[in-house]
Amino acid sequence: MQARAPLLLLLPFLMLGALLLGIPLAGGLLLLVIEGLTPANLSLLLPQPGLWHSAGLSLWVAGASTLGALGATALLLAQGDGRPWMRWLRRLLSPLLALPHIAFAIGIAFLIAPSGWLLRLVAPLLDLTHQPPDWQTLKDHWGLGLIVVLILKETPFLLLMALAALDPAKVARQQWLGASLGFSAPRIWWRLLLPALWPALRLPLYAVAAYGLAVVDLALLLGPDAPPPLAVRLWLWYQDADPAWRGASASGALLLLALNLLLLGALRLLERAHLTLGKARWLDGRRAPASPWPALIARIGVWGLLLTNLLVLAALLLWSLTRRWSFPALWPSEWSSHHWLALLPSLGPLLWQSLWLALLCAALSLLLAVLCLEALPARRAARTLWLVCLPLLLPQASLLFGLRLQTDGLGFTGIGPGWVLWSQLIFVFPYVYLCLHGPYRQFDERLTRAALTLGASPWGAWWRVKGPLLARPLLFAFGVGVAVSLAQYLPTLLFGGGRVVTITTEAVAIGSGLNRRLAGLYGLLQLLLPLFIYALALWLPRRINPALRP
Repeated sequence: MQARAPLLLLLPFLMLGALLLGIPLAGGLLLLVIEGLTPANLSLLLPQPGLWHSAGLSLWVAGASTLGALGATALLLAQGDGRPWMRWLRRLLSPLLALPHIAFAIGIAFLIAPSGWLLRLVAPLLDLTHQPPDWQTLKDHWGLGLIVVLILKETPFLLLMALAALDPAKVARQQWLGASLGFSAPRIWWRLLLPALWPALRLPLYAVAAYGLAVVDLALLLGPDAPPPLAVRLWLWYQDADPAWRGASASGALLLLALNLLLLGALRLLERAHLTLGKARWLDGRRAPASPWPALIARIGVWGLLLTNLLVLAALLLWSLTRRWSFPALWPSEWSSHHWLALLPSLGPLLWQSLWLALLCAALSLLLAVLCLEALPARRAARTLWLVCLPLLLPQASLLFGLRLQTDGLGFTGIGPGWVLWSQLIFVFPYVYLCLHGPYRQFDERLTRAALTLGASPWGAWWRVKGPLLARPLLFAFGVGVAVSLAQYLPTLLFGGGRVVTITTEAVAIGSGLNRRLAGLYGLLQLLLPLFIYALALWLPRRINPALRP
């Protein structure tokens, strides 16, 4: 007896999902290739000064941040087994993920700026008592600040994906086997567990690489600007009043797509080289005692990550309540709640628009993900995972420019809340599906089969058995969907046309300016919405599933 709902009942919903997401995506990519290869557009794009510098800068930022996040994730997994700080990190993954990229970037700018909080701490030692130094700690030419922010934000995501893919029972057996052969816990991870985990981590890693290559909002706040990365230049060209630059931005989006394929190919080659060259070392049978230095570095890195997030929150809060804060004082000399009192009455429509877009987009994504996972067997679901997550593996700017070309070519305005919701759904749904794929694959279908033998319908078995048991991953996936939707910057601008304004678009616009008080206020507001949803996702499962109650 089948434990899943009949495919015929789900087929209309799956066809609707393909019509809304898959077909427009394919058509947009096709139009992007056609428009991008137009000789007139190429002749306008290729002679642009600094074009290849921007392309190389994008590859450097994406490659360095991806490898940095991967190395940090592997180090934490290998050195954190059974450590108290690893248990703390697992509990705090949700709050770390709830902090949006934009709010985190604004807070980091408050910390590392030449007049930032960190430099104020050492100002007396450096004899900086009158004015901040002329150091380029923000928007540096190498993009180091942007790389650090991407590593700090993507490491918790990769760690979450790795922990979700691990089977605790299988890991315990492998650790027992390795320990019985005389290997230390870190060596068991490096030689046995991490190579086996890599296939499940490959897709999230490629998504991190594609995001780092095409990020616009973070690059506007922290990235170089002389010249900026390629994705930022595409967005600036697209906003130009001259219609010819729309075609040049299409050619640039096609170039960005080619760079993305080059980067993913390089990561694939690096993986193969690591597997080929590292296999002899994994199987050499050496049982040397573990070095204390990696564990010390991992411990320092974890507490540094947590401390950085706390300092970011503190900096946002302090600047939102500051009236006067002169350099090199550690604390504001005058406090004021003027900005809160002046802006809160007018922030209602902005917060409401951001919230209903995020909730509706996350709910639709969760519904579509559950329907897809219920309709597809486990083996087929694993094969279609890459197809579903294709929007995460390609540059967002390239996909959105292609979709924009498609809507313009069909005669649609492509502007309004409905279009913003649709454009966000294309990127939110893969994240929700990715979060649910692991728990669905590990779920024991014998439980629902037992409910079916007792006379329950397929949907009744899902609501009474499977749904409550999967309450925690379902609600967490919904929280991820809300956070991803709230963080969408480029889709909101391209398909909102200035008529749909969210807390993220306002935070980027204000964070790029000089008003630190408003930037701190908007950064905090952008944090509060996803933090509330994540807290609800952690609290509700105990009310839904009695097995989770203490």
